[in-house]
Parts: sequence; structure tokens; C-alpha cells
Amino acid sequence: MRTALLPRADRSVRAPVTWSCRWETALEPRDHDAIAALLARSYATSAGAFPRGHSWAGARPELRVLGHQDGEVVAHAGLIRRFLRAPDHDASVLVGDVGLVAVHPGRQGQGLGAALMSSVAGTLDRLGLPFGFLTCDPDVRAFYERSGWTPLLEHPMRSIRVDQDLEDHRRNGMLLPVQRPATDWPSGRIERNGQEI
Repeated sequence: MRTALLPRADRSVRAPVTWSCRWETALEPRDHDAIAALLARSYATSAGAFPRGHSWAGARPELRVLGHQDGEVVAHAGLIRRFLRAPDHDASVLVGDVGLVAVHPGRQGQGLGAALMSSVAGTLDRLGLPFGFLTCDPDVRAFYERSGWTPLLEHPMRSIRVDQDLEDHRRNGMLLPVQRPATDWPSGRIERNGQEI
């Protein structure tokens, strides 16, 4: 018998990830607990921001994209529809503002992040949104770029942080063309006149 062909005892076979899209009003307290646990693991420096039953940090999402595996939430993204203001053009742009993107730290490197962002893009499309929008630190920008998001490097941005303070920053906005091309995105300053997710 060739033992090299036998499965290793320490390997576990995981069930496939199932994806769902859940409206905020459809979530039960146990769902919020499970999401909060994932977010606390994924955002270790902000773990206190997600106490039991509180699965958001700033603006509460209206919709969640969830990945479940073996009965556990292993991937999450929240989104809310909102208008971003483009003051240089005296205009507003409807977006699906995405936040709280997380993959269980123990399941990273298995393609869950790409699958999550694909599910987010599909959800934005089903909602009929022209663009997806998110903000991120420069060190994770490449992850979003691999999923089709474009950095808004030439767009200064003003937003309301989770702690309610105004923040002026550059180079951390990301755009996903969904039902309109990126060329329709306005030039110049962008203002998120609502709290980030």
C-alpha cells in the first residue's frame, strides 16, 4: 500500500462556502453576533468596536453579503446606497458604498476574498447601481484592484469618520464601474456626507 496517496490525518475537508445577500431587517440577533465575531477577528485593532450584537462600526449597512462555511460566517461585506457629492460639478453620484469587508483570518489565501468581491459586484448590479465605492488603506489597495476596482488617486475626498470627525484625505477612494463606465465618474473632490460604514 502506498501511504503517500492516503489523506493526511491533520487535513480537514471543509464544506463549500455558501453565499447570501441579507437585508438588515432580516438579520436576527444571532446573525449580528456571528458577524461581529468575524469583524472583531478581522479588524483586530478595532475589536472593541464590535461588541456582542453590534455588527457595524459607523453607518449601519442596509444590506450584507455573507459567506458561510461549516456553519460559521467566514466572509462579509456591508453596503448602503447613498449619494456622494461632487461639489466641483454641483452634482451628486449614486453609489453602493461598501465597507466592513472581511475574510476570516484562518481562511485567507483560499480565494474567499475574490469570491466575496465578485458577490458584492453582482449585488451592486442587481440593485441597479451605477458605481460601487469604498475607501481603504493603501496597503490593501492591490486586493481591490484585482477585483476590478480602480483607485481614485486624483480625487481629494472629505468624509465623516466612524468617530464622527471630518476627515480630508487623498488616495484611498476606490471605484467599481457597475452599470456605468468609469469615464462617467466626475473629476475633482468627492464628499461622503454621511458616516462611513
